Amino acid sequence: MTSRKRMEDSERWRAVGRIEAGQSITYVALFFGVHHSVISRLCKQFQTTQTVIQRTVSGRPRVTTPAKDRYIAIVAKRNRRTTSTRVTSMVTAFIGKAISAANVLQRLHMNGLYARVPRVCVPLSVQSKGARFGAGNMAIGLCLTGAMSGLLMSQDLLWSQMTTV
Repeated sequence: MTSRKRMEDSERWRAVGRIEAGQSITYVALFFGVHHSVISRLCKQFQTTQTVIQRTVSGRPRVTTPAKDRYIAIVAKRNRRTTSTRVTSMVTAFIGKAISAANVLQRLHMNGLYARVPRVCVPLSVQSKGARFGAGNMAIGLCLTGAMSGLLMSQDLLWSQMTTV
């Protein structure tokens, strides 16, 4: 897998100085760990503009690099049951730079992963379980097909059926 290395302005000036001193483009590229086309374009830029400072680009800069995006995906895969906030705190602790939970969600979505949505589960008592079960069956209410057309089951009928079974 290839990795991209962005040269700082000081490195760009040093590269131009080495080329002016007579070193080859290939040797300078190996020295700085970049592709030879980067040094070649740098020389052309220096010849035309007499500067090697990068132009400003429009748009908002990315918060994470592709390597950090891959790390976010790895953390989420290792901890499948964690929320995006927890993944964010794990990644922030490792990287040392704050990243929002929204960014983590976007990066996971780009990789086809989804963080668990936090839910609070309240344990139900026996009485509330029975009430919930009875209220859910009351919605059955009206049957419009077949021989039982128009029959409305009451909560008492349902409750007696539940207790006899």
